[in-house]
Amino acid sequence: MDSEIRNDAEHASILADEPLSAAPVAIGFERRVRRAAWWSAAKVASLYALFGIVWIVLSDRVLGRLGATVSVDLLQFGTLKGLAFVLVTATVLLLGLHRALLRWHRFEIKARASAELMRTVAATLPDALVVLDADGRIRYANTHARTVLGVTRSALIGNAFDAPEWTITDADGAAMESSRLPFAQVRAQMKPVMGAVHAINPAGSARKVLSVNAAPLVSADGEFAGMVASIRDITQARREQIIDERSRGVLRALSDFDAFVLEPRTAQETLEYACRSLTERGVCVLAWVGFVKADADRSVMPVASAGGGRTYLDTLRVTWDGADTGAGPVGQSIRSRKLVVVDDIANDPGFAHWRQFALDHGFSCAFAAPVIGRADSPDFVLCGYHREARAYPEPVQELIAEFSYRLSQALALSRRRVASEVGTQRLQAALHGTVNALQRMVEARDPYTFGHEERVARLAVAIADVLGFPPAQRQALDLAAQLHDIGKMSVPAEILSKPTRLTNAEYELIKGHVESGYRILEQIDFGMPVADIMRQHHERLDGSGYPNGLLGEQIRLEARVLAVADVAESMLSHRPYRAALTLELVRGELLSGRGSRYDADAVDACMQVLTGPLSPL
Repeated sequence: MDSEIRNDAEHASILADEPLSAAPVAIGFERRVRRAAWWSAAKVASLYALFGIVWIVLSDRVLGRLGATVSVDLLQFGTLKGLAFVLVTATVLLLGLHRALLRWHRFEIKARASAELMRTVAATLPDALVVLDADGRIRYANTHARTVLGVTRSALIGNAFDAPEWTITDADGAAMESSRLPFAQVRAQMKPVMGAVHAINPAGSARKVLSVNAAPLVSADGEFAGMVASIRDITQARREQIIDERSRGVLRALSDFDAFVLEPRTAQETLEYACRSLTERGVCVLAWVGFVKADADRSVMPVASAGGGRTYLDTLRVTWDGADTGAGPVGQSIRSRKLVVVDDIANDPGFAHWRQFALDHGFSCAFAAPVIGRADSPDFVLCGYHREARAYPEPVQELIAEFSYRLSQALALSRRRVASEVGTQRLQAALHGTVNALQRMVEARDPYTFGHEERVARLAVAIADVLGFPPAQRQALDLAAQLHDIGKMSVPAEILSKPTRLTNAEYELIKGHVESGYRILEQIDFGMPVADIMRQHHERLDGSGYPNGLLGEQIRLEARVLAVADVAESMLSHRPYRAALTLELVRGELLSGRGSRYDADAVDACMQVLTGPLSPL
């Protein structure tokens, strides 16, 4: 008995922690159960009354007739009749109650098991599970919710979804109106909201970016009774997405800048375009270049800028000495000749001299990169500002440093350019430098294919030489081959570096690198169809390729050559899931598709190159 009481007490305490927002739904169900119970009881009572009446009437008539013909003691028979009625009804009621109670206990056991299963599922769900009532107050939160939201259970239960204990912003840190939050949307629309993204800043805990799937709870009367929400912490995924987005922004700025300096430019034009390319590609909201003066004050004078916040520059006084005006990122960068990043202007001690003015302009993060000149010391310093704190993680910093280096190269080139031939050679070197930088970014994300693009480019150019490509067509093929996998920047690193064969879903993600690479390259004016060649290198003559299923002559000749070179190099190279294949297997693959999947002339030229004494592989 004690154990039963204790179990009931524990069950009651568990139920007390159940979502109260579902109460209107439960009340409506309880009303239906009560009505059904009364109806069943009324039927049993009616049957019992009918049986009693029939028993009394029939038994009295039988006794009356028996008393008229036989001399018997009717009182004694009446007592027996009553006892028989009691025994019969008691037996029927016993059997009926036993059956009903047995069914009820079975139902109760199943209900308790189901409730326990649901509680276990809710408690162990890998996502945070939160239930709110109709007023937006949290009535239930599983254990994972407290971890994801970074608060204790006592701080959650009973609190409003927009409580001051945690500040809600959008994913970029900007303030959000309550009407944009999932609860308000679910209540207004009375339908689920999927994949809503916002961030919270719990007191004493790190900022977290959350993905929310939410659905309304509806009462038996069809009224809004609350909301159940599944919440996932996507902070790390969001950070990786930001890194990819910012990296692509700097890469595009690099591409813009290198394409710009292909033509002879003055130093001033180069500096202004460098600032403009950074702001237009979203790398920063304000970019400026300062001239490092060697005067007594060791001052830095802005000479070019782009973006908003020009009034900030108009009153800015920066030096590179040991004074307060030289303690910021500009002075540190010039003295150290290294990139300096201030992740959080509001809390960086070196930014104290300009902090309030920068915050008034909405700046939260800044960088300064030296532009090294002829004397191996900074002639200029490149600076940028962003409205979001920690906007420049390490991979982005490496690209910014590459940009400042490329700027120094362009400035040096503009000083030394004396003839168009020399200028063209220098610009080609800058272009290939950018190509190499892009290749390094791809290889950093996919180390298993290190050197793949360079080897494919050498083989493709060798095939082009056998086929007699003119110089311009050969150069276009060379650039496209060196950049043909640039779209892998958009593929998750864990898929690129997976040491086993890919699933169908993962392979579909890999295939998306072609369109991603095309979007990166299509904005760059190479003066050659580099982006189109790269986009078509997975097309096949019979239409079985991707992304557009092109047929035969619809595929550019350069792309057909690149396709053969890519297949041959991939088969001859080691992969984590297989060893390098033999030349005979490569020959078999190319010859089996010669004229059907692969260009016949390209296949013949490829085999001639691979079996010759000067094979690039």
